[in-house]
Amino acid sequence: MTFALPEAGSAVDTDTGELTVQPYFAPVCRLDNGALAAIEIQLRGPADGPLATAEALKRAARAMDAKRELDVLAWKVARINTSLRLPMLVSMDVESLAAIDAVTEEQLRRDIVVVTEAALVDSPARTLDAIDRARREGKVIAVDEVGRRPQSMTLLPLIEPDVIILAASMVARRPDLSTARTSHAVSAQVERTGAVVVASGVDTELHRTRALGLGATYGVGELYPAAQSADELPTEAAETMPPFPTWSTPSNAAESPCDIAFAGKTTIRSTKRLLVAMSTSLEMQASASGPETLILGTFQRAEHFTETTRARWVSMADQISYAGVYGVGMGYVQEGGIVHAPLDPEDPLVEEWNVVVLGPHFCGVLAAVDLHRGEADADREFDYVMSYDRATVVRCARAVLARF
Repeated sequence: MTFALPEAGSAVDTDTGELTVQPYFAPVCRLDNGALAAIEIQLRGPADGPLATAEALKRAARAMDAKRELDVLAWKVARINTSLRLPMLVSMDVESLAAIDAVTEEQLRRDIVVVTEAALVDSPARTLDAIDRARREGKVIAVDEVGRRPQSMTLLPLIEPDVIILAASMVARRPDLSTARTSHAVSAQVERTGAVVVASGVDTELHRTRALGLGATYGVGELYPAAQSADELPTEAAETMPPFPTWSTPSNAAESPCDIAFAGKTTIRSTKRLLVAMSTSLEMQASASGPETLILGTFQRAEHFTETTRARWVSMADQISYAGVYGVGMGYVQEGGIVHAPLDPEDPLVEEWNVVVLGPHFCGVLAAVDLHRGEADADREFDYVMSYDRATVVRCARAVLARF
């Protein structure tokens, strides 16, 4: 199925399979005073059909493998409305980022690419690579549906989005422990980066009050009705969002954790026996850090990921969002909640032993390099460092994920 913008109303052409969609301009308003701050581009199907909402149309397009075409069309709608000086939020799948065309410097400062949180969880390496390319092109990045599931919080520190869009469920229900955990994690991210928080699903005054309580500055929903034309929006009283970008951690996909963690540090020499105990301690920290936590381990070779270690990691994976292990001889499988991935035998990471833990409130990395000394396995010698610096841990996690 293909999509087209309407010329004289919305209709479905059953002969060509072309669906005419209607663009809507949803106001993103300040929650405290209602001032217009940005515009979300929404595409909807015929008003009298099953695709009358933007979400229904997205689901259908994804099911028919036509989501990229729909995303590009939404981007074009934003491009057409060049007279508007407000930021425009355009939601798209990660796979669509490479398909959107080049933009002017003015549009780079204005238009915001909204990446669905599912991509962060389901394809972290691909997502990080696509967002890194988009960032190099100057695009502003937002992540939506934050809080819909704990995993969405896991990769926020890795992406450092300029805009965090809370899931509608965050304001639709009464606050509970899950809401509080998400709020804590978002607050920590905002404090570190200055990211802007937008609440979606603000349909009533109660939702607006809850969104303010969660720390959101802006909201989008039925309380601020969408228009079929941008000219219908009250742009004369607009208060635009703060300038972007907010992210600051450098990209380093080609480096290894030891390259990153060793920089400027004095290494410590130790045997494998101590490193096993230190790794186990980090794993315990990860388990206690909550469901938003990510842990990555590079074990050099598959045989080093022993049954004892595997049992610990399976138990830990039940408590956290993402656990990934890497080594020569490992296959691309997910078992017991753990994602396994192989390393190229020529990859410098084969010489390293790394454990990376990244959560909203705790992070740490053990980075060690094999010296190939010691006869017994427990007496093998390594040079290592421990770091709890968040920027260092984030870069180490990115470097490991880039291999997957």
